[in-house]
Amino acid sequence: MALSASTLRLLIVIFVALGSTTYGYCASIISTTLAQPSFIAYFELDTRSNATDLIGSIFGLFQTGGFFGTLSCIQSADWLGRRKALFYAGLVTTVGGALQAGSVNIGMYIFSRFLTGIGIGALVTLVPLYQSEIAPPKIRGFLVAMHGVMLCVGYSAASWVGLGFYFVDAGGAQWRLPLAIQAVWPAVLSAGVLFLPETPRWRMSSFCYSSAPLGSGTRADQRGTVLDHDRFEEAFASFKHVRAESSDAFLNDEAALRADFAVLREQIIFEKQQQLSFWDLFRLPHYRKRLIVGFVTMVAPQITGTQIIYNYGSQLYKSLGFNTLEQLLLSCGWITFSPFGNWFNGLVVDRMGRVRMLLIGIIGCVLCLVGEVITLAQLEKGENRAATNAAVFFLFLFVGFYASFIDATTYIYASEIFPTPVRAKGLSISISGLFLSSLAILQGAPAGFANIGWRYYLVFISVTTVMVIFMYCYFPETKKMSLEEIGQVFGDEVAHVDPSTATAMGEKEDVEMHIETARPKE
Repeated sequence: MALSASTLRLLIVIFVALGSTTYGYCASIISTTLAQPSFIAYFELDTRSNATDLIGSIFGLFQTGGFFGTLSCIQSADWLGRRKALFYAGLVTTVGGALQAGSVNIGMYIFSRFLTGIGIGALVTLVPLYQSEIAPPKIRGFLVAMHGVMLCVGYSAASWVGLGFYFVDAGGAQWRLPLAIQAVWPAVLSAGVLFLPETPRWRMSSFCYSSAPLGSGTRADQRGTVLDHDRFEEAFASFKHVRAESSDAFLNDEAALRADFAVLREQIIFEKQQQLSFWDLFRLPHYRKRLIVGFVTMVAPQITGTQIIYNYGSQLYKSLGFNTLEQLLLSCGWITFSPFGNWFNGLVVDRMGRVRMLLIGIIGCVLCLVGEVITLAQLEKGENRAATNAAVFFLFLFVGFYASFIDATTYIYASEIFPTPVRAKGLSISISGLFLSSLAILQGAPAGFANIGWRYYLVFISVTTVMVIFMYCYFPETKKMSLEEIGQVFGDEVAHVDPSTATAMGEKEDVEMHIETARPKE
C-alpha cells in the first residue's frame, strides 16, 4: 500500500533530521566521555600540566568548527542544492566521528573534534532549511520542530550511552565505541539523502536566471528574466510531491496547486530580478532587520545559561552533594525531558505563534534561574536538604520551559524569515550566533564560577532580561504565513498573482504580475 503524500513528507522530514540527531549526539557525547576513567588515562589528562587547556580546546574547537561549518552553507546550500549540501556535510561528520574513535593522541582527537564541528555546523543549518522549504504554511512549525525533537534525541542518546559505558570495564572500548556511534547517524543520512526530492523553492530559484544566454528550452519573459519552462515543471512536480496539507484532498485539486505554485513562482522570479548580493543582507534595511532578528533568535536562548547547565551539569550536582552515579543519572534525566518538550513545542507553535513561544520560554527560564540563585545562596550558608531539592527542581523546571517553548521555535523562526535567494545565507549567519555565543559562554564559565560562584548566574539573568524586552519590541510574528508572505511583515515587495490566471501558469508562459509593497508596522 502506497504511503499518503502527507505521511511521506513527514517521513522525509524525520529522515533529514538524522542530521539533527548527529548534532545533538556529537555535542553531548564529550560530556560523558570526559567522565570515563580510561579516556582520561589514555590521553594523560590526569597528569599533564596543561590538561585544563586541552579540555578547553576540546570544547572550544568543536564550537569553532561549528561556526565555520554553518558559514560554509552561505555558498554550498545555493551552489550544490539542499540535498547535495546535506550529503557532503554528513560525509565530513562521518569522517570526523570515525577519526575521533580511532584517535591515538590528544592532538589527533582535538583535530577530529574540530572536523566534526565543521560537519555538524553545516547540518544544523541545512536540516531546518530543507524542512522549512518543503513544509506547508499551516504545519511548517510542527515539521521544522522535528529538527528540535531529533536534536534532543541525539542529546539523550549520548547521555544514556555514556552512562551505560561508564560500567564497561574494557579499556579503550569504554570511550571509543560511544565515539564511533556518532559516525552512524550522518553515514545513514548521506547514504539516503540524494534519493529525497529537492526543495521546490531551490529548484525554482536555480532554474530562474536574471541574465543568461537564451538557448534550447529557455526564453526571456516580459520582465527580462530568463526562464527554463521545462525545468519549472520539474519544480512543480517537486512542489506537488511535498505540498499536501494534513489531508491529501489538496493534491487532487489541480487549480489550488497551480494557484499556490503561481504565487511561489512569481515571488521567486521577482526576487531573482533584484540580483541580491551577500552584502545586501547588511546594506538594505529590511534584510538587515532579518539578520538582527535571526542572530538574536539564536543567541538569546544560549544567554539563558542552558549550555552551562547541560555541559557543567555534573559539577553542579556534585556541588549539591550527589555522588558520581547520581550526577550522571540526574544529567541523563534532565536531558531526556527535552525530546518530549520539543514535541509539545511543535504541536502548539503554529497556534500560539513563534514570538509568544520564545517570550514565554525565556521569561520562564529567567524565573527558574532566579529560583536557582536563591536556593544556592541558602546552601552557601550551610547544608539544607530542602534547598538542595529546590535547586534540582529549578534545574528541571528550566529544561521544561526551554524545551517546550524555545528549542524548536528558534530554528523554525530563523529558517522562515529570509526570502529564498538569500535564505541559506541569512540562516547561516543567524546560526553562527549559536556557536559564537556557546563558545564565549563555555570558555568563560569555569573562570566565572571559580571567582564568583553562583553569582555568575546573575550575568545570565540580567542580559536575558534585556533580550526579552528587545524581542518583544522588535520581533514580528510569522505564524501560518507562507515563506513568501512573511516578506510583507519585513517591508519587502511581494508578488501577487490574479487568482483567475493562477491556474494558467502551467499552460501560459506570460502571466501579468502585480507588485505590492508592504511596510512593517511601526
